[in-house]
Amino acid sequence: MMSKRRYWLMPGKYIDGANLVTAINVLAGIVALMLVLAHRAEWAILLVFIAILLDHLDGYLARRFYAHQQEKRAFGKQFDTLADMLNFNVVTAVLLFQQFAYTPLLTGVISASIVLFGCVRLSHFTLQTGSGDESAYGLQTPYAAFIIINMLLLNTAGYLPGGLVLLITAIISILQITCVPIRMPNATFCVTALSVLFFINLLLCGFPN
Repeated sequence: MMSKRRYWLMPGKYIDGANLVTAINVLAGIVALMLVLAHRAEWAILLVFIAILLDHLDGYLARRFYAHQQEKRAFGKQFDTLADMLNFNVVTAVLLFQQFAYTPLLTGVISASIVLFGCVRLSHFTLQTGSGDESAYGLQTPYAAFIIINMLLLNTAGYLPGGLVLLITAIISILQITCVPIRMPNATFCVTALSVLFFINLLLCGFPN
């Protein structure tokens, strides 16, 4: 009988291509948060978008090449959830709060709802072990973040009033935890469409300044 391979560091037994991409995604979220605190919100927004692409990539790699590695997939499911929470809930909420800090109470409540409802959604789906049909309910956190960061860009450029941004964001926060079916197209179409829309928005808003 072959002995189990020993690892000197805890992450060693979980490393594969998919989880490595997720680790890069976590680092992107940390850097994005630092950029927000350094008042470089436009670069933080760009990193959130990159995180959306990486989130699709790690999921594809996990399904395509590593589905048979059950222990790594179980770790990857939890790891990916934490990466999503950081990038699409925490960073997005801090971006929103910084941009509309002149109304701290209202913006604080809405920003907190992004994180709270996002965490509820992500925690719920870590418990799902079936076909994944339930993921068609509610708005997935990456797409919620995508809408919010684009609205922030449009608001910065003067194309969208702040009140409307906050209203739509409040609705988006709630949509994350609704049982309303929201079916998205396949991943290839989503990545292509999101990329085109995002870079059109960047050009429209004159990024980088």
